[in-house]
Amino acid sequence: MNLAWYIVLGCALLAILAAAAAFNRMVRLRNRVRRAWQDIDVQLELRHRLVPLLVQTVRGYARHESELLEEVTRRRAAAASASRVSERGELERSLSQAAGEVLFLAEKYPQLKADAAYADLSARLVALEDDLASSRKYYNGSVRAYNDFIQSFPQLLLARLLRFEAAEYFQLREGE
Repeated sequence: MNLAWYIVLGCALLAILAAAAAFNRMVRLRNRVRRAWQDIDVQLELRHRLVPLLVQTVRGYARHESELLEEVTRRRAAAASASRVSERGELERSLSQAAGEVLFLAEKYPQLKADAAYADLSARLVALEDDLASSRKYYNGSVRAYNDFIQSFPQLLLARLLRFEAAEYFQLREGE
């Protein structure tokens, strides 16, 4: 074999190694996005369990607010049934808004504010919202890293060939 064959063989080997490294990084980044989404999903499920308890507690004090409480229940059911990340974000945003209105009812009903169950549930819900905000930030950062990598040249070619799709951001507030 002459020198030219060694050079061609070396270049081919380098290209294969670069493609393998890019593929492995795409898989790691995609898996990080999936794990981050699972963390968010767990927190959303917990919120979906807390909201009905909050509604039950408030219902005992604020009987005149039944329309609002039923709306919260409807929004919770809609958010739980969403499948796409963007759709889920929109419905969860709607649920957050309605749950916030329920929490605000304590201003109208002082005896509700004094209820220990309400105080515990509202504190847990507020803490959960903080955890959710942190998880959302991590998830969206993971999505950004993944999307940037698969949309950059030359990884773009490999990503298209292997059908790596861009991930969706999760937004709980409009304009995020």
